[in-house]
Amino acid sequence: MHDTTSRCTLCDRLVLGLAGHDWSVLPWMVAPGSGVLPGPCHVRCLADRECAGAWAESVEAYHCKRWPLWLAGVDAGVHWRLHSSRSARQFHLWRSDGRLSSFPYEVLNGGPVRLTTDLAEIGTAHAATLLAAMGTDAEGVSVPLAYVITALDLNDRYPRLSGTVTRELRGEGPDAADVVTARHPLPLPPSCRRAADNLMRTPW
Repeated sequence: MHDTTSRCTLCDRLVLGLAGHDWSVLPWMVAPGSGVLPGPCHVRCLADRECAGAWAESVEAYHCKRWPLWLAGVDAGVHWRLHSSRSARQFHLWRSDGRLSSFPYEVLNGGPVRLTTDLAEIGTAHAATLLAAMGTDAEGVSVPLAYVITALDLNDRYPRLSGTVTRELRGEGPDAADVVTARHPLPLPPSCRRAADNLMRTPW
């Protein structure tokens, strides 16, 4: 569960925790003197400081060591490497522009890749902030993600992002989770989709 009370260490605005758009920077990921502090941040803030590429390079070796099964390619000048975690049935997408993301095998079934991110648990202050931005606290009502981003004054951090934000109750009894969830697309180039298919089907 991402803590939406987290604020970007570079712009001091909310970090929603959306794959491909946000990251939590650890001390070993940033060079001294870069002006980037460890903590949550928007990838766009890293790009604005022209250090997203250097940051991604510092994460590259970690990806290669942790998930040594991968296929690589280039799309529109951006190098990418799709790592497979067979045991967790997850992919980890490393990109040279810093738009890193992880997603389960099953989201590749069918059409465009859509990710689900739990943003906040109902009853917390950050959930209240999101519900206020949504304009409703009713369960099951899907509000356009773009509307919520605008209400939070985050358009420049999450430009042209489609999807929905919904309050939903999952499970039953004491284990039920009342959460605010975002569903949003993850653009993947055709070559990356083919790599994913090969990684899932090829015995290694």
